[in-house]
Amino acid sequence: MGHNVAKTELIFIEELHNNPDVERIHIASQPTRLRILHLLTDKSRMYATQIGETLSIDRKIITFHLNALEEAELVTSKYGLSEDKRPVAVKYYELTSKGKEILERILQMIK
Repeated sequence: MGHNVAKTELIFIEELHNNPDVERIHIASQPTRLRILHLLTDKSRMYATQIGETLSIDRKIITFHLNALEEAELVTSKYGLSEDKRPVAVKYYELTSKGKEILERILQMIK
């Protein structure tokens, strides 16, 4: 009986290892990334400088985390013009539906 339990646990662990959402939760769980995801739930879209200024974190660090979130398909990006008096080209980021789902899962786990 003990052998079957161990085998079942190994199968479960293997299934977890191959589940992309487990990896997404791991990626999104980093504190700065959680703050970015949470911020993007309140705003429809933002660019890295805006996110950095809002969170008081250097833009380069924000960009590093945004790249990880985008690779995990938790945020998406597209280029557009800023809404300043003198618009410039910027890369806007917004939360994906998967990003919203993963953020909700994480928030449920920590409640």
